Amino acid sequence: MSAAPAPAPTHPVRPEAPPRTGARATGAAAAPRDAEQRRRPWLVVAVVLAVIAAVLVSVARGLYRDGPLEPDAPTGQGAKAVVEVLGDLGVEVDTRRHTADAADDLRAGGTVLLTDPRRLNGEQLADLAEAREAGDGRLVVIQPDFVALSYLTTGISPTGALREETRVEPGRGCGDLAHEARVLEVPDAEDGVRGPASLYTAQGPQASTCFEDDGGALVAESDGVVVLGSADLLTNDGVGRADNSALALNALSATEHLSWYVPSATDPQASSSQSLLDHLPAWAGPLAAWLVLVAGLALLAIGRRPGPVVVEPLPVTVRPQELVLGRARLLEQASARDAAASALRAAAAARLADRLGLRHESSLDGLLAALDPHVGAAPEQLRALLGPTPVRTDRDLVHLAHDLDRLEKEIDR
Repeated sequence: MSAAPAPAPTHPVRPEAPPRTGARATGAAAAPRDAEQRRRPWLVVAVVLAVIAAVLVSVARGLYRDGPLEPDAPTGQGAKAVVEVLGDLGVEVDTRRHTADAADDLRAGGTVLLTDPRRLNGEQLADLAEAREAGDGRLVVIQPDFVALSYLTTGISPTGALREETRVEPGRGCGDLAHEARVLEVPDAEDGVRGPASLYTAQGPQASTCFEDDGGALVAESDGVVVLGSADLLTNDGVGRADNSALALNALSATEHLSWYVPSATDPQASSSQSLLDHLPAWAGPLAAWLVLVAGLALLAIGRRPGPVVVEPLPVTVRPQELVLGRARLLEQASARDAAASALRAAAAARLADRLGLRHESSLDGLLAALDPHVGAAPEQLRALLGPTPVRTDRDLVHLAHDLDRLEKEIDR
């Protein structure tokens, strides 16, 4: 037997590869897209990090209130440095925002620092004064004005201000009121937290002043009320100048407990604060009344009628001839020949259509076709007469009116 022939080897048929030109183009177009997709995660990460940083800054910023002499504010106008050093000295500092809480501390015989007496009304100042007298507490007031001092004590009054940057020494006879400070330094009016530093005088057997300059003193005391003439003596920016820190720390650490009173608008007693009208001078009321009287007299004089009311019957009737003449004069003054010609042609066409029974015909061609059997003029003449042919002179306008009138009379025959 003969062996069967071995089968011929078979090879898989591979499909033809597509042209390489298209593949290159597709790859070139996809390359920038892939690069862009690779860059997108980094962009997203950068945006997320920026948002997180903004949130952290906002949270950190909201941990304290920023403002003049805020006890937790690390800014230049805050007073966090003084509060932290007082804590290191063993003084417990509590922040008060309401007058009632500060008054209770005064009744208990503690020390209360009033950071902004100008924001208090008369009722609040009177409550603080009564509480101090009842409890024999100690009240330290920062830069009060004449109104605040009139409620708190009668032994101290303002006398002036230091508008330039000044260094003031205690002088002789200060005693304990100097609080071991050898020199104080206050900024000028532009750099001060509350403008220029204030100067005071004190009268009475138990009144005393210290750090005098230009007829007044930066520090005054009378009847348990200590007045400091500048808020910059306690701020973070100002406490490090000269011996301001010695004065601030020794004046506020007399007792183991200090109430740091920052007036707030949320205080229930602040709702009865003075309005803007309360700050107007006494002559403002009579002046306003006089101005109202003058304005009333002026309105009466302007509104007075110079004569009786003229009665005119309505509605007013005008003859058609007057309307036509009036419109003609207006067109003549404006030299509107085309407008006058259009009005004449429109009126003539309406009357001709009515006579020929063409009530619903609005085209010029239809009117010309209806006129052709009744007139002897050529269609071109009729089109020039009724169509939008320009009118150059007044004579042409008169001729147009005569020709339209002649055409209407020819139809009536």
